[in-house]
Amino acid sequence: MAGLPHTPANPVEALIGLASGLWVSRALWAAARLGIADAVDPEPTPLAAIAERSGAHLGNLRRLMNALVSIGLFRAEGEDRYGHGDLSPFLRSDHPISQRAFIESVFGGEHYAGWGAIEDSLRSGGTAFDSVFGQPVFDWYGAHPAEARKFSRAMEGTTRVIEAALLATWTPPPFTVAVDVGGSRGTLVASLLQRNPESRGILFDLPDIVDSVEDSISDPRIDLVGGSFFDRVPEGDLYLLKMILHDWTDEQSEAILNNIHAAIRPGGHIAIIETVLPEEVRPSTGYLMDLNMMVMTGGRERTASEFGSLLDRTGFRLESVTPTPIPMSVVQAVAV
Repeated sequence: MAGLPHTPANPVEALIGLASGLWVSRALWAAARLGIADAVDPEPTPLAAIAERSGAHLGNLRRLMNALVSIGLFRAEGEDRYGHGDLSPFLRSDHPISQRAFIESVFGGEHYAGWGAIEDSLRSGGTAFDSVFGQPVFDWYGAHPAEARKFSRAMEGTTRVIEAALLATWTPPPFTVAVDVGGSRGTLVASLLQRNPESRGILFDLPDIVDSVEDSISDPRIDLVGGSFFDRVPEGDLYLLKMILHDWTDEQSEAILNNIHAAIRPGGHIAIIETVLPEEVRPSTGYLMDLNMMVMTGGRERTASEFGSLLDRTGFRLESVTPTPIPMSVVQAVAV
């Protein structure tokens, strides 16, 4: 390798560069796990102080920090001193849209183990996570509440980014009652009601999740209802499904949509907030998210036409697909 020219035009170097994304990911994960960004002050910070605050070995931490500097996360500020780069503040726990929990959860632990078995998915057609842990991921979270809480915190960080982009781009149809299906902490329906003072909302999620967030719901217009969307959903005229259907197969997604159609008021709408794959293959992070669904849940990302077919089969008509500034779109449909 040493005799090869150091140029992006070198195909071998380009290939190894792609493959070494694993190393970059794990370096970022280690930084999140150890709270490195929390340990770096606004001013350049001595390595010894970072090591003491993070509980890391001084010599090996230097190697990690130099690697993180090389990819642009932190800055080297003189001998054994490091400062924040443009991206590292988003790894701080106290940042308003911190991504520390997301990186620690989604690129480590059970996710890392699931991805390690991707070959099982590709050879068997099954879900890699299930082959490693012997049960589906959401059942596993039910039996491992500490890990479930970590994953929930990870989703909270991304949720704030998604909802800000969504509400800046998409104008919902008129509604009286919005049902946030699988809405976790109910932040989406709460934000929507701030712009629609005459409307009401329902946060619908599993009973234990609803119980855990009850004290944090301050808007009296939001009712909390526990249950499974595979059994039934509450009545409303606007249903919000943020990153729900991609967790499930087409058959399971049809079951969810059929239950919504049975409950929706005449002329009501559904808004599906997810990554929408291009109709023809081109560069898109959606394909990597699709692999993540294959590995972790057995679900999938879909194209607009695939959403259209899914909606047609369950009594809805696709009305629009609204892109947002992030790799998420709003698939809006009306009940027919």
